[in-house]
Amino acid sequence: MIEATSTLGQVGEILRVAGLLREFHGPEDLAVMGVCQDSRKTNPGDLFLAWQGDSLDAHDFVAAAACNGAVAAVVERKVDIEIPQIIVTDGRRSAALVACEVIGAGSRSMFTVGVTGTNGKTTTALLARYLMGQKGSTASIGTLGVFDEQGVRPGTEGLTTPGPVQVAVFLRQLVDGGMEAVVMEASSHALDQHRIDGVIFDVGVFTNLSHDHLDYHGDINEYFGAKARLVELVSSQGTLVVNGDDPAWSKLDANGRSICTFALNSPADIRAESVQMGPNGSDFELVIDSERREVRFPLLARFNIENALAAAAVGAAYGLSIDEIALGLSTAPQVAGRLETVVTEPFTVLIDFAHTPAALKSVLEALRPLTQGRLIVVFGAGGDRDRIKRGPMAAAVARSADVIVLTSDNPRTEDPEQILDDLVKGLEGKVHERLVDRDDAIRLAFSTAREGDTLVLAGKGHETYQVIGDKQRPFDERAIVQDCLAELGVS
Repeated sequence: MIEATSTLGQVGEILRVAGLLREFHGPEDLAVMGVCQDSRKTNPGDLFLAWQGDSLDAHDFVAAAACNGAVAAVVERKVDIEIPQIIVTDGRRSAALVACEVIGAGSRSMFTVGVTGTNGKTTTALLARYLMGQKGSTASIGTLGVFDEQGVRPGTEGLTTPGPVQVAVFLRQLVDGGMEAVVMEASSHALDQHRIDGVIFDVGVFTNLSHDHLDYHGDINEYFGAKARLVELVSSQGTLVVNGDDPAWSKLDANGRSICTFALNSPADIRAESVQMGPNGSDFELVIDSERREVRFPLLARFNIENALAAAAVGAAYGLSIDEIALGLSTAPQVAGRLETVVTEPFTVLIDFAHTPAALKSVLEALRPLTQGRLIVVFGAGGDRDRIKRGPMAAAVARSADVIVLTSDNPRTEDPEQILDDLVKGLEGKVHERLVDRDDAIRLAFSTAREGDTLVLAGKGHETYQVIGDKQRPFDERAIVQDCLAELGVS
């Protein structure tokens, strides 16, 4: 249990300074012992945080929170209940600021890095954590969960960027656990919904920008605007780490913050030169300003070199020498579900989270020259999500793959056959197999693979479940791969 004590007056002052306070009703000296955004998890002494959401209105649960011990509430409109209330203009942003302050999240006590972009967030964050860990105890928060020096914390996986209260709790726990630095993935949804507005970042990383989540953001300009919000959360003395090869970021307004660029193909502060790609990774010359060091990088694909350069820039901002950065990149571990090699004999099997047109294009173009035989791809598209990207996803696969197996990803409540129909349109007549059941699809791909082939299971990555309807069911592609190998008589 995290101990936290503030007063209602202190909360009101935080919101006033932020320009969010409309009305204050209650005693300023009222003790606030914690915060909550779920009435069912309210503890005595908590401050309940309410806002109008897309599907739920938390104001409807203020009374329940009060019954469970909430002593006051931050609301967007006054609720007819006799507990102190602070009325604000933006409940989401208020929640993030209040949670971090009351819980004592501690982003000011740690060197804090935020990573955003369409692709590469997870790999960049984990590479940065690995590099920074050479200097001090470093954690990460992201899609694969909360990592500290003991590994991933159970039950923290699955959400790229948690809600405002959970972010504050995680940060406080990391500080209490002796962490000196933390790297956090910052999704466009989280930035748009102000989940991390209470965090002060020392470094903000911008990996790349391509088509994704337009069902939520509407268009690419709104998507860019959500990503660009990370700039506002970086300290005025902080650093923006920007992909100099991606023209999308040319519009990024640093607003006085320093910029460190990284690139493979453009002039930049941090570069990779003399790149040699191979089946076990790459060799390149790391260039930081005028210094150069050789790196033998064990992760596959050119885009992972971009992720490595972004992580190198974070390491440099943290005070690592070029020797420390080069050594760290040369010994970096695989990242789960990110072009993860799970089998090398009798053919190669890789698992990757690629679920956007750009990600699929990058993964398959990277593997094409490394594949002696055929490139076999098993992929689908998520249900109840951006339908516009399905055709371009399929087109990216059609351009590079020799054998295509269409299947389910997470269909959710959408008809999986309809999802596959959308994908088929993007294949433009290219021969393919079609199996809704992903287990069957993987086994079919295995039955066709032979020595020298590369089999890519795309879309699920690190996930060990499928969402079908409104239920999660266990689904671990690594276990299915092992079953398939056993059936082939390969141990």
